[in-house]
Amino acid sequence: MTLSPAVGILGVLYAVFTITLAILAVYALVLVIIFLRLRIAELKRTTKAESSGS
Repeated sequence: MTLSPAVGILGVLYAVFTITLAILAVYALVLVIIFLRLRIAELKRTTKAESSGS
C-alpha cells in the first residue's frame, strides 16, 4: 500500500506545524517564568524598602 505524495506532504506540514507550536509553547513558558521571577524580586525589594523606611 503506497500513499499518494499529497498525503506525505500534508504529513510533513502537519509535523512542522506541530513542532513549531510546541516550540512556541515552550518559549512562552520560559518567558512567563522569567517575568514572574523578576516580578517577585521586585515585590521583595519594594517590601524591604517599605519596612526599613518606616
